[in-house]
Amino acid sequence: MSSDPNSTVPSKLSPTEGTVPEPQYFAALNYFFEHPDWGMTLLLGSLCMLIPVINNMIMFGYRYEIVEMKLRFPDQLYPKFDFNRFSQYLTRGIWPFLIDFILQFVINIPLQLSIWMMIGLANVAGASESQALIVVTIVVIPCVTLLIILFIVALQILLVPVTIRAGLAQDFGLALNFPWIKDFLRKMWLQTLLFNLFLLAIGSVLFIAGYMACCIGVIPVVFFLMAPVLAHYHEQLYRMYLAKGGEPIPLKPLQMEPANTLPAPGTVPPKPL
Repeated sequence: MSSDPNSTVPSKLSPTEGTVPEPQYFAALNYFFEHPDWGMTLLLGSLCMLIPVINNMIMFGYRYEIVEMKLRFPDQLYPKFDFNRFSQYLTRGIWPFLIDFILQFVINIPLQLSIWMMIGLANVAGASESQALIVVTIVVIPCVTLLIILFIVALQILLVPVTIRAGLAQDFGLALNFPWIKDFLRKMWLQTLLFNLFLLAIGSVLFIAGYMACCIGVIPVVFFLMAPVLAHYHEQLYRMYLAKGGEPIPLKPLQMEPANTLPAPGTVPPKPL
């Protein structure tokens, strides 16, 4: 990235341009625990998940603050969750939250119609003695179900570049840059799918463990997956996209001090000027 952390439009990743970084699936699970205050971050983040309505905005805001700080300062640990930055999390998280909500709401309409159509067709076939109708039902329902699954998978892939751009640009208008989204999907659709499938597999295991802990464990699991883990995945995807020649997202001037983060293990902290 640009050597100036306060630059509004960072340059491409020149050291790795042309060499696409290898995906690190398990690194997203491990790096969270490298921070000495990870326990407090998990506790405070989990408490915020209990706040109705705005909890998702907070989660989105903190996620993309992690992404931005890791992009600007790759040799430092992620910023810990800080209640003093509550308003900043909300301000930053409202744009990816709104876009995510609108897309899922609009696309959910044909999905719900398809589900009700299958239910109605199954009821009619069950009450009918027509063999032809029963055969049609047996064929149509699995096909429509498969299409719904594929549609949901495609939606989850689409939401990744849209929310990344909204979370980093912090602007609704800049977020809906359709040529950029199309370019990102063209370059990164496969890796985005693989990351989503891996997250689904890991999330299923962690959710089962959370439910076994008297269901209370589900709350920190949700925060862990939706904030720090997704932040790591989205940072990786964005770096891969830039390495493939993608267009950088314009960033606003830095709104927090780099001192709020810590050097990553194995790195030498910068000397004071």
